[in-house]
Amino acid sequence: MYRSKMSQGSMSLIRCFTWLPVLAVLMLSQSAFAQHEGHAGDVFVGLESDHIVTGLIDEEDVEMEIHVFASEMGEAGVPGYSDEPGWEAYPGTFNPDSRVGWNAMAGLGRWNGDGFDTGIDETLTISFGTLAFEIGADPVAGFDLAVQPDGGLHRHVGFFLDNATQAPAVGVYLVELELYSTDSAVEASEPIWIVFNNEASEEDHEAAIEWVEENLAEEEHCHGDVDDDHDVDIMDLLAVLDSWGTCADCDADLDGSGVVDVDDLLELLSEFGECH
Repeated sequence: MYRSKMSQGSMSLIRCFTWLPVLAVLMLSQSAFAQHEGHAGDVFVGLESDHIVTGLIDEEDVEMEIHVFASEMGEAGVPGYSDEPGWEAYPGTFNPDSRVGWNAMAGLGRWNGDGFDTGIDETLTISFGTLAFEIGADPVAGFDLAVQPDGGLHRHVGFFLDNATQAPAVGVYLVELELYSTDSAVEASEPIWIVFNNEASEEDHEAAIEWVEENLAEEEHCHGDVDDDHDVDIMDLLAVLDSWGTCADCDADLDGSGVVDVDDLLELLSEFGECH
C-alpha cells in the first residue's frame, strides 16, 4: 500500500512539473504586490477602506491579516525589556497632520499551559521618550505619536515587564492592543496581540502563540500543513498530489472545494516553510 501511494504521488509530481513555469510566474507576481522594505518580524500597518489593518513583515514581503506577533524579552541586554516588534507603514498611508497610537484592550496575562491567567502581580509598561502607560489588570488608554511628514510610520516603542515586590516571574506574557489614528476618518484596527517570552522555553512560547491564534484571533493555524507537523514542506506537497482530484472532506482540499487541484497547490506553495 505504501509503495502504491508513493507511486501515485510520484506520477502526480511528474504531471505537476508542467505547471512549474506558470507557478513561478504567479508566485513572483504575488510577491511583487507585497514587497516592503522593513525589519523582519515588525508589524506592517496599512489602511484598507479607511480601516487600520496589520500584517507581518518578512524580509521584503508582507503577510497581511496577521494579528498575533511574537517578542523575546532581554535580547537587548536588559532583562524584561524589548523594543520588538516595531511598527511600519508605507509613506502616504496616513494624513501627515495626524497621529497614530496604542490602547490596551485587556489586562496583562501570563501563560498557564492552557490559557492566560489575569490579575497577576506583573505589569507591562509601554513607552516612547517621555510618554508611557502601564498595563496591569485592566484595559487602559495609551498614547499616540506623530506620523512622519510623508505620512509613513516607523516606530519602536519600549515594552518593560515589572513587578512591584520582586523580579517578574519567568513565563510567557500577553497584551492585547488596538492601533488608532487621531484622523476621525480612520477607524481603529482589529485587536493586536503580542506574546512576550520572558526567559521561558521556546516550546512554551510557541504553544502560547498558537493558542492565541486559534482561540483569540480565530486564525486557522498552519493552513497548508496537511500532515500537521507545524511545517509546510515537501511531505505536504506530496500529500496534496496523492489526493489529486475529487476528494470529499480530505485534509489536502485546502480551499474546501471538494476537489484537490491547482488552487490547493498554489495555496500550499504560498505558505511553504515554517508555519506562523
